[in-house]
Amino acid sequence: DVMDQDGPPPNQTLYVGNIHESLSKRHRLHELKEKLTNLCKPGEVIDIVALSNFYDKGQAFVVLKNLEQAAAAMAKLQGHELEGQVLKVAYAKSKSHAVQKAEGTYSGHKRKERPKPPTGAKKAKAPAREDSDDDEAPPPAPGFAPAPGGYPPPQPGAPQGYGGPPPGHAGMPQPPQQQQAVAQAPPLPHPILFLENVPHSADSDSVAELFRQYMGFKEVRMIPSRPGLSFVEFENEMQSGVAMQRLQGVEMQGQAIKITFSRS
Repeated sequence: DVMDQDGPPPNQTLYVGNIHESLSKRHRLHELKEKLTNLCKPGEVIDIVALSNFYDKGQAFVVLKNLEQAAAAMAKLQGHELEGQVLKVAYAKSKSHAVQKAEGTYSGHKRKERPKPPTGAKKAKAPAREDSDDDEAPPPAPGFAPAPGGYPPPQPGAPQGYGGPPPGHAGMPQPPQQQQAVAQAPPLPHPILFLENVPHSADSDSVAELFRQYMGFKEVRMIPSRPGLSFVEFENEMQSGVAMQRLQGVEMQGQAIKITFSRS
């Protein structure tokens, strides 16, 4: 947990969390960096990393010149209110690229693979036919492209009604029952859990207290713009599945939490 004060040892890089979401918008990142730089004075800030993507918004990494300045900056930032939200500060888990470059240990940036942000249910790809030796179906013969709806195409010169969709069926949408089944398909196992009905007064620390008892727990991400919802990340989908099974329906402040796998 990045907010665990007993975890990472003191170092030059500070993790600043619980930043108001509006300051993480791309057009305001320069303003956020300027505010953090001013708050750290008289310490010398040598780098600030703040991003606006789904996983990194609401947080920043501030690199100070030395340990003494980092400790002083933490004391000033910890609990400081910025645009109505109280900042939460901890030492970063690893050295920043700026520090690695200064020490001559930087070996290049390795991009972290992350699942795509949840965007809703997607229709599952149909399984391949067992009796087919080809990876994909052969293309239709010239002049015989499939007609809408999967019906055979009308044949030139054939009597009326031969080929094509039955009368009254042209362009018919997918039956509502099938559409509903696709929309309600349960999400596949995922390292990230999606929480609903979280008390509006709960913060990342109170949610983390529930989940950090299970192996593989990494972090909690609240959604300031949508109270009642949050994400909890584990190392893998097996560990997140255990936590979901054990905590499904657990009450926080009298509210039963609904837990599902995040949709990718």
